Amino acid sequence: MVFGKIWESPAPSKVIAFSWQLLYDRVPTKVNLLLRGVIHHGGGEGNCVWCVDFRESSSHLFLRCKMALEVWYAIFKWLGVVIVMPPNLFHLFYCLSEAATNKKVRNGYRLVWHSVIWSIWKARNNRIFSNLVKETLEVVEDVKVISWKWSAARLKISPACFMSGAWNPEFV
Repeated sequence: MVFGKIWESPAPSKVIAFSWQLLYDRVPTKVNLLLRGVIHHGGGEGNCVWCVDFRESSSHLFLRCKMALEVWYAIFKWLGVVIVMPPNLFHLFYCLSEAATNKKVRNGYRLVWHSVIWSIWKARNNRIFSNLVKETLEVVEDVKVISWKWSAARLKISPACFMSGAWNPEFV
C-alpha cells in the first residue's frame, strides 16, 4: 500500500506523523477547530490566513489555497515534475510517491512531500501566532533547506552540497 510508505522518509517522525494525520484530516485546521467547538463561527475566525474568503480546511490549506498552489508549483518546477493538481491530498501523495521508478527518487519525493506540508503548516502558524508573514518564495526556500537538512542528517553529506546548488532531492 502506498500510504504505508509515508513512513519511509528521512523526515523527523513528528513530521511524518503530522503528514499521516493530514491525510486523514486530523490536523487542527480552523474548520476542524470549529467542528470541535474550540473556535466559534463569526468574524471570519474559520477562514484561511492567506485567502480570507475561504474556510481553512486541510484540503484548502495544503492543496487549493493560492499560497499552497504557488509553493507546490515552484517545488514541482524545481523537481522537473509536470503535474495537474489532483482533487485531494491522498492523490497528491500518491502522484509524488509513484512519480519515479527509482527507489531513491521516490524517497526523495516523499521527503519533499513532508517538507512542503511542514513548511506550509509552520508558515500558517507563524502568521497566526507571531504575526510573521512569509512570502511564497520564502516558503519554497524553507522547503529546500528543510529537505536538505533532513537528507544530510540521514546520509551524512557535506553542507557544501547544498550551498553549491548541487543538492537535489533525487539523491536521497
